[in-house]
Amino acid sequence: MSISDDLRFAFDVQGYLHLRGALTADEVAEYTRWMNEAQDADLNALNVDNPDNLKHQLNRPVSRVMDLDTRFAVFLDHPVTKPFLDEFLGEDYRHIDNDLYYTYPGYKGGGWHRGVQAHPTGHVVEGKFICPMVKIFYCMTDVGPGGGEFVVIPGSHRAQFEVDMKRMDQPAQHIFDDVKTGDIIIFNEALLHNGRPNTSDKTRKTMIVNFGRRDAGPWPGYTPYSKTLESVSPLQREILTNEAPIWKEPQLV
Repeated sequence: MSISDDLRFAFDVQGYLHLRGALTADEVAEYTRWMNEAQDADLNALNVDNPDNLKHQLNRPVSRVMDLDTRFAVFLDHPVTKPFLDEFLGEDYRHIDNDLYYTYPGYKGGGWHRGVQAHPTGHVVEGKFICPMVKIFYCMTDVGPGGGEFVVIPGSHRAQFEVDMKRMDQPAQHIFDDVKTGDIIIFNEALLHNGRPNTSDKTRKTMIVNFGRRDAGPWPGYTPYSKTLESVSPLQREILTNEAPIWKEPQLV
């Protein structure tokens, strides 16, 4: 499968895509059941072989959830998202990190950041994407205004001017405040992005998987267990098997 020219253009100029209703109702029900089973995991037991992992993980509520339950490996090569990863990263893309991520009521919001540096061409060279890092949000709850919404600054993956990173509201920002359960958000990690305060009484639930090109290493604390590699499909094992031991931003032209 390949993605449409319209979606390719949109990702080039915006740096993100919002795929509405991308997951089926059956998928949502199944994944929600897995999440409910995983969310109270013993994190110390999960990281018993290397307690230092915990220093690098988010754990809201569970990081490296694929090591806890290899069923979550479906998000590495999901049939909806794989064509996009092939296009933006190359067919030999690799895993960087994975998190079952909850934004709880009362969350005060995050800080503006990007995973990799902006690039003058938006990570497109000679008509091909050379993105070093692309992140996918599998949205498992509705998210409306005040619900801890994800927010990006479209086009900032090629921005040449700096902004005041202390401001919560930024010029030209896009707030994902009309998200429905089963939506998928894909974005270039060079986009400036953030999470807004959750002033609602609902928890925003997201399965997050981060990917890089073939030479990408995993984020510290996210190297998969050997038993995980033994339990997943051959393609998933390939995606989880990094050439580099630890993530390092590549030098791009």
